[in-house]
Amino acid sequence: MLGRGPKEIFATGRSPCVVALHGFTGTAGELGAVLGAVGDAGYAVDAALLPGHGTAVEQLQEMTFEDWIAASRRRVQAAIEAHGRVVLLGYSLGSLLAMQIASERPAGLGALIVMSNALTLGAGSRVPLGLWARSRRVMPDLYLLKPRPGDLVDRTHEDRILTYDRHPLRAALEVYRAGARVRRVVGRIACPTLIQHGRRDAVCPWHNAVGLPPLLGTRDVTVALYERSAHVLGWDGERADVAREIVALLRRIA
Repeated sequence: MLGRGPKEIFATGRSPCVVALHGFTGTAGELGAVLGAVGDAGYAVDAALLPGHGTAVEQLQEMTFEDWIAASRRRVQAAIEAHGRVVLLGYSLGSLLAMQIASERPAGLGALIVMSNALTLGAGSRVPLGLWARSRRVMPDLYLLKPRPGDLVDRTHEDRILTYDRHPLRAALEVYRAGARVRRVVGRIACPTLIQHGRRDAVCPWHNAVGLPPLLGTRDVTVALYERSAHVLGWDGERADVAREIVALLRRIA
């Protein structure tokens, strides 16, 4: 593992409960600063580990999008039963899971927050993964080392990002393929949606943020671009602004 910090984040509080879904190879600690602000504002938080994360990277290599979505649906349903209403917050890989679930319109879903969305990946990942996907071959048991915990402009809090030190490529191919799958269903999303993205994101291009609203089934959409931030919005230099937008949405729909 790289970095330090919590693997999961939970907070008691009032409705709506924010069910947060973290990124690929990461943990809920990637969202620690913004989820702390949500908890401080009095709202409940449920940010559990996705399958294959926070344990051993070899376990993540065997996971599929279906594994992640099934676990996420269970968390959302449990939060709805406990709190009545939820807001889905998805970051990177988690954004795909959150959009998939929002498209299913579960009772009790109040809003959607899409952070650093992964509908398409940066060229450095998209091109080789796309070529491999078109080859229809099974990805071997390969790993790509990560040079640092995350893509940030302000690296002051980089060590607060708890994540694996490598990317399992077979599981990464699942993320690549999920982008096209989720794009086909986002037109069913009907709830208020906040889209947040760093303009300097090298993992998932910021064009994902401005290209998403016309695809959605709701017109209640806010797009917030952060000029001095990269992929890990929850810990980059404009994290206070990111958190402020989220809390404002929670107050609007509460």
